[in-house]
Amino acid sequence: MSQLSVFLQKTITSLLWIGGAVVFFKWLLAPLLPFLLALALSSMLEPAVQRLRRRMKVKRSFAAGLVTTALLLVAGGGVAVLLAQLTMELRQWSQRLPELVEGFPAVWNRMLDRIELWYVASPAFLRSALDLLAGQLMEEGPGLAGAAGAWLMGAASSLLSALPDVGLFLVTTVLAVYFTSLRYPDILAFLKRQLPEAWQAKCRNAAQCFRSTILKWMRAELLLILATFAILLGGFLWMRLDYALLAAVFIALVDALPVLGTGTVLCPWALGCFLTGSAERGLALLALYAVGLIVHSLLEPRLLAGQADLPPITALLAMYLGFQFLGVGGMVLLPIVLLLLKQFQDAGVIHLWK
Repeated sequence: MSQLSVFLQKTITSLLWIGGAVVFFKWLLAPLLPFLLALALSSMLEPAVQRLRRRMKVKRSFAAGLVTTALLLVAGGGVAVLLAQLTMELRQWSQRLPELVEGFPAVWNRMLDRIELWYVASPAFLRSALDLLAGQLMEEGPGLAGAAGAWLMGAASSLLSALPDVGLFLVTTVLAVYFTSLRYPDILAFLKRQLPEAWQAKCRNAAQCFRSTILKWMRAELLLILATFAILLGGFLWMRLDYALLAAVFIALVDALPVLGTGTVLCPWALGCFLTGSAERGLALLALYAVGLIVHSLLEPRLLAGQADLPPITALLAMYLGFQFLGVGGMVLLPIVLLLLKQFQDAGVIHLWK
């Protein structure tokens, strides 16, 4: 076979894989996600199901139902309490949002007064730049405040309207976990029969690689998110902030995004507090950011030990491309996909690059 034929074959194969991946992630992932999650959860529950069957000498249906019910009760109970509190705080916050928007001009004027005091005390060579900045803020500030308030109201309304879809997704996932766990060996055997024999060994290696690396990485990231959430919630409660749970959940989710961190929210928030005269709250937010950064730096090497991470520039590229093609969810999904491809490449399952 000539080099041109080999090149064309590899190019066509790569284009087909890329096209299949785009179709899957853009149109098939969302409707299939409950069943893919059920398959992954059943895979993690399978060792416990087999152990229970051996010890209690019971049928698979009983062991699978018992283990799945125990998991859902523990996880579902905690999530239900969290969602109930979060929904209550979100509803209260959405009701107070018009009042907060109306009070924004007063806060804005106090901020400008404080900037004016700093302006008077600043060196002469900085005043021209500050004059230009102040003029732009005076012109665009009220419009930006109104746009921000409208966006927040729309986001809150969209979130509340999405709750029925979220409920349907959760119910479907729970039922799918039960049904998948009951027939997990049969489902795996069926999927295996659909693959060519030449692919079965590679798929087996890919599944082992996924289980040994990506699942561990996801578990480590989840623990880091929970640690960050606990630190933020404890700090916000100690500061007696309103909607502490809502703020802690939001910042923890921002921290979960690649490249970004808690400082993306806490540092501008602290700066705003200093500009409005709330120096104590600003210092508390900076201290909270420092504590979270230290804990994160201490935990991450231990939790992610042995896990190959993506270079920062690759993670940033993956976030941007994921957002462009798949929206906000792609910012999280595409870096995970790239990490999975890197693990497959290192394990010899695929050969995409040299």
